[in-house]
Amino acid sequence: MPSTNLPTLKTARENACLVSLMGNARSPAARAFVQQLLDEVILPRRGLSERKKQVGDATLDKLRTATTTLLADLMNLARPSRRTTGPLAAAHGMSRSHFPSAKLGFGYDIFTEVVRALEAEGLLVRRVGYPRWGAPEGEKHGVATCFHMTDQLIGMTAAAGMIVGDWETHWTLKPRVVAADGKRLELRAKRQTRFGDKLPSEELPFELSDPRVAELDTQIERINQFLNSQNVDGLSFQGLRRIFNNGDQPDFAWNKGGRYYSIRGGDAYERWSADQRQEKISINGERVVEVDLRASHLTLLHALAGEPFDPCDDPYNVGDLPRVVVKLWVAQAVGASNPVAPRWSKTSQAHYEAERRNQRLQDEFPIREVAAAVKAKHPLLIDVGHLGYSTLDLQYHEAEILRVAMEKLMFAQGIPVLPIHDALIVPRSRTVEAEQSLKDAFREYLEGVTGKTCLMVPNVTLKDS
Repeated sequence: MPSTNLPTLKTARENACLVSLMGNARSPAARAFVQQLLDEVILPRRGLSERKKQVGDATLDKLRTATTTLLADLMNLARPSRRTTGPLAAAHGMSRSHFPSAKLGFGYDIFTEVVRALEAEGLLVRRVGYPRWGAPEGEKHGVATCFHMTDQLIGMTAAAGMIVGDWETHWTLKPRVVAADGKRLELRAKRQTRFGDKLPSEELPFELSDPRVAELDTQIERINQFLNSQNVDGLSFQGLRRIFNNGDQPDFAWNKGGRYYSIRGGDAYERWSADQRQEKISINGERVVEVDLRASHLTLLHALAGEPFDPCDDPYNVGDLPRVVVKLWVAQAVGASNPVAPRWSKTSQAHYEAERRNQRLQDEFPIREVAAAVKAKHPLLIDVGHLGYSTLDLQYHEAEILRVAMEKLMFAQGIPVLPIHDALIVPRSRTVEAEQSLKDAFREYLEGVTGKTCLMVPNVTLKDS
């Protein structure tokens, strides 16, 4: 019987990290432990099945690779952290399409065989995922199958000389082969709504021969080449991509959205919490922190409009209103270019309920009262519908500022960093350089866009869990 606490496991599934099964063993001890599991658990279990043929070299290599990648991810998530709930669970889709053998080195059947063998020996607990058809916008549309190490497996790794706190000595998530076919640019149509719910946006084709597209592709290819030459670990990192939005609208000029995301096939670290990123990711063997542009959209909106704004004064501190409520109103007003909406959107309500279960946003904080208080502090928002800047416009400017800062850090100072919407993930020892680069990039970019001197200095803060 696996010695793991099931209520804790249920909680862990809610916070499970998606994994890519692309890691590898780094030390002789790790490789020997994988072989031990093959010899003592997986191959004997296979021998119990009359339908299984004798194991050939090719099948043995696939079993070894599947076992290795699963252990690399599980051991990474078992590393000690400031949380007290124990190891995090690893989540992964379990349809056959989630196991491209050409990329992983094994397929669905091999992985399932490894998992079942480890389960049968009490070394692994699996909780099967499920879909949530018609889930509201902002909520999960299902839960992936997740896997959790048992105390027995953790004890075996310790007996083999691998302490979970010394993960980087024994394992790596740096892909064995970096995919060359990952899309660096993606273009999406405008999102449509149905009964107030946002629908998935359609992916659109585009021509790489377009001069602006070629420029964007060259920029991100250069960044990816630099990052893939570094030791970015604690996640499976294949490179970065940028997703642009509203590609079917008449005012589109590769200037809507453009945020950075992990290339498909790598770990979507942008979906992890800040704590998870800082606990798991390392760059060239060093732990990381996040340096971010605080209240970036409000700061950008005032800078673009040439209006005074003090970024050091918390813009979301409005009377007795909770910060989350103020942020939701600003996001809704700017996103819809409508500061006089009569009701909260479904998206705002869903985000609020995610933090405060079973509480109705409109009942707790009538939108007209919130709007009046926020506009009193930020008069610019009274005219937000006439300023001509949507959320996607601000996301584009934000992403371009990050690009300028990344290029300064990488190509002028040799400092690898990862982008995360309005922040940079940086090695702990290089926070001073990152903070200054973000400030310089903000000023230079705004001056280039507006043609005017930018006197505003953004509030750059450090997130260190």
